[in-house]
Amino acid sequence: MVISQTKYPFLGEFVIKGGGSTGFKPSIERARIRYNYHKNHFLLFGKMHTAINYWNDVYHHGRLFFPTIDRPLNFSYFVPIHSLGLRLQGQNLGKLNFGYDFQIANGMESTDLSGSGFNFSNNLSVHIKPKEGMRIMIGYNNDYLPTNTTGSHAHSMQNHNHHYSEGITLDQIHFSFAQFESKFEILNEFATVISQTDSLGKAVNFTNYFYGGYRINEKYVPYFLFDFLIASENELHINKINALKYGLGFKWDFNPMINLKLQIERYGAINGFDYLPKLASKYEFKIQLSYAI
Repeated sequence: MVISQTKYPFLGEFVIKGGGSTGFKPSIERARIRYNYHKNHFLLFGKMHTAINYWNDVYHHGRLFFPTIDRPLNFSYFVPIHSLGLRLQGQNLGKLNFGYDFQIANGMESTDLSGSGFNFSNNLSVHIKPKEGMRIMIGYNNDYLPTNTTGSHAHSMQNHNHHYSEGITLDQIHFSFAQFESKFEILNEFATVISQTDSLGKAVNFTNYFYGGYRINEKYVPYFLFDFLIASENELHINKINALKYGLGFKWDFNPMINLKLQIERYGAINGFDYLPKLASKYEFKIQLSYAI
C-alpha cells in the first residue's frame, strides 16, 4: 500500500500466510513514513528493510526481481532483515550519485510489539552509482542481543544456536557490488561478521555470494552462482557451519511482470574446514515462477 500524494508519503507491505491458530498468520513487512526535509535528503520512521547490503535494500521479498531463485546463505544466519526505528537517508548526490543511510532501530531480538530494553542497533551504509545499472555499497551494523534470541527482524530461526542464552554483540561489515542493465550481470555480496561474548571472546565469520549472468537478449539470461558461509569454531550466535552452494541457472523474462527460473544446485562444504559441521551434501533442481499483479 502506497500513499504518496502528501508531504509525508507512506509505504506499507503486509503479508498473510497460512498457519497460526486461525489458519492465517498476518505479518507487517514494511510500514514507514518518509519526510523529504531538504532536496535529496529524507527522514524515515517505522518498520523498514535494513539497508545493510544491496540484496536486502533492493530486493528483499521481491522474488520477481531476484537474479537467482534463493537469497544468499547469509540471510539464514546473520542478516538483520527488518528494522523498526528512525533512518536518515540521502540519494543521488553529486556526480557519482552518492547515497547514505544511517539508522537507529530495535535490534534482532525485538518483535513488532516488544523490544529488549534500550539495546538499539546501529546501521550505516553508503553507496555510489557511477554509471547506469551499477551500484557499489559498503555497510556496517552493530547490535547487542542480551539473551541471544531472535525476533521478527532477524534471520531464519532454524540455524540459531538455542543452547547459548547469554549476551552477545554482533558487528557486521558488508560490501556489495552490483552491475545490471548490461549484457554481463554481476552481483557480489561479501560480509565479515564478528560476534563477541564474555565467555569465548571474539568469533570471526565470513560469507560471500556471487552471481554472474549473461543477458542474451531482453528475455533470456543463463547464469551461475557461488555462495559460501564459514562460521568460526567458537561461534555462539548461530550453529557452527561450513556451508557451500553453487549452481547453474536460466531465467526467462516473459515480460516485466512475470519470469521463470530453472536452477540446478550442489550443496556441500569447502575443503580445509573439516573441524566445522558441513552443510548436507546434495543436488537440487528447482523451478520458480514469479509474477506481480
